[in-house]
Amino acid sequence: MLTVFLVFYSLTYVSSFYAEHNNNNSAGRSLFNVRNLHHIRAEETGSSTEDIKSFRASDPTLLVQPEFEAGDEPSRIIFIGDIHGCIDQFNNLLDELQFQQGKDQIVLVGDLVAKGPESLAVVQKASSIGAWCVRGNHDDRVIRWREFLDGPGKGLSTEEISALEDSGDLPYPDFKVNKEHYTIAGQLTVDEFAFLKSFPAIMAPPPPYTEWIVVHAGLESNKPISNQTTDTCMTIRNVTPTGPSSSTDVGVGWFDIWAAKMAVVEGLPPNPLTSSPTSTEENFNNINFNKIIYGHDASRGLQIHNYTKGLDSRCVYGGNLTAFILPGEELVSVGCIDYDGAAPKDGD
Repeated sequence: MLTVFLVFYSLTYVSSFYAEHNNNNSAGRSLFNVRNLHHIRAEETGSSTEDIKSFRASDPTLLVQPEFEAGDEPSRIIFIGDIHGCIDQFNNLLDELQFQQGKDQIVLVGDLVAKGPESLAVVQKASSIGAWCVRGNHDDRVIRWREFLDGPGKGLSTEEISALEDSGDLPYPDFKVNKEHYTIAGQLTVDEFAFLKSFPAIMAPPPPYTEWIVVHAGLESNKPISNQTTDTCMTIRNVTPTGPSSSTDVGVGWFDIWAAKMAVVEGLPPNPLTSSPTSTEENFNNINFNKIIYGHDASRGLQIHNYTKGLDSRCVYGGNLTAFILPGEELVSVGCIDYDGAAPKDGD
């Protein structure tokens, strides 16, 4: 059945390339009181409860293709899996790699923050060594929190934000005050936040590494780059007949679809992944890649295949922190501590 499914999706995808509230009364504060409180606060902040609930943070840039500094190609470009606040392991891995700033370029596949003990230190370290990064779903949640706290949530206390959560009036269902994303968002300096927010959804390394592309979770194989959604880039694990899914319990891995597609398009004219660009944005489609480096999928662990390299080797769960090195396609790992205390699960 898997073979039939993959062939169906491969042919379908190649063809497509070518052709009001919960009335919650907890925390001793009613929805009426939350609304009244925030209408009073609106005089100070300019935001009503309706402003808060309708708030939407800015999306990440879809794709960035950075250049090597001063046109100098580094000796190595080193891709590192999900760090999740594990600064000691990040430093250990850099030591194991004998990393030399200015001679090596570090690329992080996202999820620098959350779950582990020292998210801010990881952000600071990544910035200080000039790492290139793509945005992970946990990075994104911190960024959305910070934009909210700098926007309609500015001046609200934790108690007031908790009441808004209880009443269903926060803008995103994954906004939980008792989760570390809220705390990290409030602790980031202006420069640290700017660095984190700068991460694109997709990164295309410069020559001579243009056959590779970097994304946190994966891509939809039936869409050119310009039609990818940033949310899917940060959350996809599987593909079902109805579309992408963050679950591994339904459909098949997006990377299996990608491999099947590559098997079909091999031998076709160069750059079969593109459509004719009609705008500057669609020039993204001219990037001639066929191999994808990603993270995110801790439940499956390290996944090394011909066309895809999945580097989330469960560091924060007591697994390893893994680097993939070009040229040479070498893997280097260091052991980690179980900081999370739970098995990796879908949707996280």
